[in-house]
Amino acid sequence: MKRVISGLLLIVIIYFAWLTWFGSRGSQALKIVESEIDRLSEHSLELKVENRHLSDKIRLLQSDSCYQEFVVRRELHMIRDNEILFLFEGR
Repeated sequence: MKRVISGLLLIVIIYFAWLTWFGSRGSQALKIVESEIDRLSEHSLELKVENRHLSDKIRLLQSDSCYQEFVVRRELHMIRDNEILFLFEGR
């Protein structure tokens, strides 16, 4: 009888050890979630930097006429009178 109880107890312990390591809430799942959190944190930081850059660009476009002209000339290829614009295809 003690052997049966010991055997069942051993099986239960092995089962819970397996669940702890490989279960849906075990160590492996935790590592996957932690790596996803790290990836998303890095992406969030990249988006914050991009957002800051775009906010600066908006502020300059609203207040700086020289920057407005620069953007219009660069992005819309507009020119002044008596200017010639050469567009080269980039590689």
